[in-house]
Amino acid sequence: MLTHLAKAAFFDIRDTLGIVDRKGHLVPYRPTSKFLLESMSTIGLRVGLITNLPADVSSADGFAMVQDAGFAGFIDPDGFVTNHDAGVDKPHPAIYVYAAERMGLTAQECIFVGENLPEVIGAQVAGMRAVLKPFPPGREFQQKLMGPGQISNTSSGRLIEHLLEEDHLIAKRIVVAAAKLKEKLDAIVDPATERFRHLRAMGLIVWLTTHFVDPFHHRKEEEVLFPFALMQGLLPTELAATLQDHEQGRSYFRAMTAAYHRICLGELHAIPEFSALLGAFINLYKTHGRNEDDILFKRIGDLLSDEDDAIMADLIGRIGPPDITLYLNLVASLEKEIGS
Repeated sequence: MLTHLAKAAFFDIRDTLGIVDRKGHLVPYRPTSKFLLESMSTIGLRVGLITNLPADVSSADGFAMVQDAGFAGFIDPDGFVTNHDAGVDKPHPAIYVYAAERMGLTAQECIFVGENLPEVIGAQVAGMRAVLKPFPPGREFQQKLMGPGQISNTSSGRLIEHLLEEDHLIAKRIVVAAAKLKEKLDAIVDPATERFRHLRAMGLIVWLTTHFVDPFHHRKEEEVLFPFALMQGLLPTELAATLQDHEQGRSYFRAMTAAYHRICLGELHAIPEFSALLGAFINLYKTHGRNEDDILFKRIGDLLSDEDDAIMADLIGRIGPPDITLYLNLVASLEKEIGS
């Protein structure tokens, strides 16, 4: 029998409330994390965060990440706790006791929620009640309708638009990395020896375009966004240029894959061909992403109902890998490989 009523709920951050796609940047799970934190306040719980940060990321930097993600308004003034503050990392029980005491509470008066089982057990050892949250987020939230957010000349404010534009931020990192790789390939003096230096970067570009950009992002648009847009009266001609871009991109991806395999076989004259294809891919997607973000997504979002938006956000969450973290790690690996 419980002898203490819960007065505060502490949450882990990474992979519990969102994905850290690069150092100091959190992409929240939308809209579920906001709903989760809002509901804690609604039922009368104070809200805190307990997180482990790398040695080169300060507690202030960590809180800035939380602010940028839009979570700071939910957090108790004494509720943000890091391993730097506590002097120990999760899952050591002491960090949970420290977090509770910072709020003037006992561990027994707190709940901890996280996706990492050892951290959940550590909280239980400290005396907190603890809940293992599904990762990636599943069906633990009831679908909730929501109206559009901030509307502008380039944004409908719809959730579906925001989610797809977050994909574009990842794609943009791939495009920027491709541009730097092209510079390095164009500067090669001795292909016989220097090709090995850039072989992994070329392979990562090929893998990410083939296994992320096309089957993950393009599918969201072609199987969900565009069909629902047509249901709401968008003309097929308004999608024609975007669909042609997708097909052109696929042609580049196939050609890059073929050129890469030839380079692996020792056909050095395929290096400038690969570089030229990178240039074509870069030019296409710079324009393509900008047109979608500022024109097409806005146009479609303005046609959608709240119900459409909620259903589409749910549907695109089922397309592609359930855990995008591995793909983000590969993008980071590519950036490191070419010195971004």
